[in-house]
Amino acid sequence: MKILHREFLPTTTSSVHAATVAMHKDHPVFSWFGGSREGSPDVAIYLYNLNNDQNQIIIGDNDNMPRWNPILCPIPNAGNTDQKLYLFTKAGAFCDRWQTFIHDITNWESDISHEYMAKDTEFLPAGLNGPVKTAPILVDINSLLCGSAVETFHDWASYIEEYNVDRKNMSFKFAFRSNPLFVKEKLRYNSISGRQRLTTGIIQPALFEHDECLHAFFRASTGLGKIYYSRPNILGDWQDPVPTPFDNPNSGVDVATVADRVFLVHNPSPTLRKPLVISEVNVSKEKRASEFKIKNSIVIREEVGDEARTHSKELSYPYMIADKDGTLHLVYTYGRSKIEYCQISID
Repeated sequence: MKILHREFLPTTTSSVHAATVAMHKDHPVFSWFGGSREGSPDVAIYLYNLNNDQNQIIIGDNDNMPRWNPILCPIPNAGNTDQKLYLFTKAGAFCDRWQTFIHDITNWESDISHEYMAKDTEFLPAGLNGPVKTAPILVDINSLLCGSAVETFHDWASYIEEYNVDRKNMSFKFAFRSNPLFVKEKLRYNSISGRQRLTTGIIQPALFEHDECLHAFFRASTGLGKIYYSRPNILGDWQDPVPTPFDNPNSGVDVATVADRVFLVHNPSPTLRKPLVISEVNVSKEKRASEFKIKNSIVIREEVGDEARTHSKELSYPYMIADKDGTLHLVYTYGRSKIEYCQISID
């Protein structure tokens, strides 16, 4: 693997997080949330197109309601002649009270406005979050699978939500929600203090298709220390999530596939959100999660430099896709003050 290109996106707020990227009209489009601080009333959603650096659009900047975790979602139009581009966003004081919106932003480069966004927006029923951190997967043409999760004070649980996509009228209708995917044992031994502590569970499923099967990796809360994994059983229910050999410091992960190869972007530490690496892993439905191994890796960043505008030293919340040519496109949070975009060759 080799880094072909890297740049910081032109963010304008003191704090930024949760970037997403999608290919639209043969070029990358980006979104993230930004404001004075995560969860503050001034946090809004930003959209950006590399081909037009004057075209940064803001969503949710006029109602004092914090925005969260945008997800870009390209979907082929009826007849597969064009591609629609949707943006999932969340609004709420915290993630246990999210309302998820779906914006049609196909023509945002030319005519998007606050009035446009209000007209071309639908929202999911309360209690459904849609994709919370990673890209949804379109299967069977009209079925959109989303890695969803719910966070409460005592517990984290993940779900796989399915939506029927009416591609003629371009609308989304809830169809199914999986069994809850969670960690049953809540106490974990702390090797430093010698005491047990409460852990909350797993969130943010990174869904991917490989080996003619669906798979998911999960971010794990503090105390678990490993990326967790699940896949459906022969009846279609998702198996109880189990730990993998891959370390996780309570930080988001993502997965992209190219042909029969699986690439995982993660922080390979049980405690620190650095460094950030991409690893090719040997996932298979014939293997147990404990047997998964890393074939090779590339380090994206080791540390946050002095140019970061905050005291945070984390390299976190990666979001990764592969384009039609097999190039990986990665965005992630750099020190909570910048978004870096990288292109990576897998050869």
